[in-house]
Amino acid sequence: MTLPDRIAIIANGTPPETKEELGALAACGGCVCCDRLPPAGAPPLLQVVGDLDTLRTAEIPQALLSHDSDQETNDLTKAVRWCERHKPEACLDYFSVTGRREDHTVANLALIAGYGRPARIFTAYGRFQLFCAGRARLSVRPGTPISFLSFVAQRVTVRGVVWPVENLLLDTLWRATLNRTSDSLLDLCCEAPLFVYQPWSDQ
Repeated sequence: MTLPDRIAIIANGTPPETKEELGALAACGGCVCCDRLPPAGAPPLLQVVGDLDTLRTAEIPQALLSHDSDQETNDLTKAVRWCERHKPEACLDYFSVTGRREDHTVANLALIAGYGRPARIFTAYGRFQLFCAGRARLSVRPGTPISFLSFVAQRVTVRGVVWPVENLLLDTLWRATLNRTSDSLLDLCCEAPLFVYQPWSDQ
């Protein structure tokens, strides 16, 4: 099986509905679904992965089903592991990881931060982009809201924002949230995985 370079992982939260989500979804070459059918607008189905306890499997060809009964991991982790086995170099974009249940939202974000690879997460209200430890640059629109979130304590420096983030210890989730961009290019340095969140609107 030849897999695309960009794969959409679709969890069981709120289905993609906004033009931003659907545009990002359409840019993926295929999708891996977490124990669910692909939502409207999804690219070609590559695989349905999980314990398959909620899906009517008769609706999916057997060749596209991967049953994993491991109770120590959730379906999102199972889907990521499937991608890593079959196309480890693929870029992974995540959809439907938020909505419906807030505990699932927080758990999914923490899991994605722990996978040890860059990621983009698209939601109805904005986009999370995960950067791994080191230096990175990000093109932005000046004057727009932006937040930085870490699930582990680390020191972070970000240049190109209104309120200084200079060797700041992020020891709580809120520490570097609700900032605003001051330049068209952010220069950031982090010691561990760091989420950069940008809402679709400027409010």
